[in-house]
Amino acid sequence: MRIGYLLPSSISLSGPGNGIRAEVLFRAEALQKQGHDIVRVEPWDLTNLEELDVLHFMVGGFGTHGIENRPSYPAKFLVWGPIIDTNEPMWRYRLAAAAGSLLPKFFTIPGVFRAQAQAADLVIVRSTHEHQRVTAGLGIDPAKVEIVLGGVNPPPPVDPDLVRQRFDLPDEFALHVSKFTQGRKNVLNLIEAILPTKIPLVIAGSRTPGPVLDRIEQLAKEHPDQIKILGFLQREELDALYAACRIFCLPSTHEGIGLVALEAAALGAGVVITRHGGPPDYFTDLARYTSPGNVDEIRNAIQQAWDDPRGEQLRDHVLTNLTWDQHATNIADTYAKHRSRLGL
Repeated sequence: MRIGYLLPSSISLSGPGNGIRAEVLFRAEALQKQGHDIVRVEPWDLTNLEELDVLHFMVGGFGTHGIENRPSYPAKFLVWGPIIDTNEPMWRYRLAAAAGSLLPKFFTIPGVFRAQAQAADLVIVRSTHEHQRVTAGLGIDPAKVEIVLGGVNPPPPVDPDLVRQRFDLPDEFALHVSKFTQGRKNVLNLIEAILPTKIPLVIAGSRTPGPVLDRIEQLAKEHPDQIKILGFLQREELDALYAACRIFCLPSTHEGIGLVALEAAALGAGVVITRHGGPPDYFTDLARYTSPGNVDEIRNAIQQAWDDPRGEQLRDHVLTNLTWDQHATNIADTYAKHRSRLGL
């Protein structure tokens, strides 16, 4: 199949740290390995769409607003891949979708989502959470909504001592990797939760100056033997860090997948992660789940994960069921199934 992927310009032009862009690149690479022709469609050049067997536009909302106008953009087979990272009550989500659909000059993100989902031939979501938002929240026929789980690339052999020696890390520690100054990553609650346990915490990733970073750096100075900030790391260092940590902590307010936690699990880490969003579909009963606003609950989950024997069950689950190669097979089969439904 000739498959085109369209991202909003803000994501298409972003750097390698953008998780949505990374998901699409990993998927495209895996599909190419299976013999499919992948085309990067730029939002400023929507020509020759009729030459594609599949046009899959990601995220949705105002960044791709208009692609649902099929006469103007005549894709043979249009697929929407929403990113719905919200914990908003379902009744309010339905109300916003309805208001945006009924009032022509009153635009809401759920209203635009609804129009795009209605125009698409297929909606592919990443989790049960997103499936419920699309079907129950936007009112879309479940027959054209499919869950296709994301994945990870099987990691290469790594040496955990590489980072232990380079960054003077303890033998065992908890790890957090993200754009860690974003409020939704919930790092301040993570630090508050972990301090009484005396478990060392290593924080890595990109950062943005501001009050959240100031507070994190202040806490690291006050607890130098327990809190260590590494910043952005290269891939080899990051994989070694995943392999070195005992547990990986991602108590975000919401995660679509929790891709960094999957990467850590693939290298043997135990996982503490938010229950909000997609993670339960990916980690099943093999992770410790927590509510992001409850510091005591985060602390208990961290302590339980730390005390758990270090087993291989989660790693085996990820490497068996959640690789990008498996994802590519599943998504290509889903495209083919629904193209056949439409007689294509």
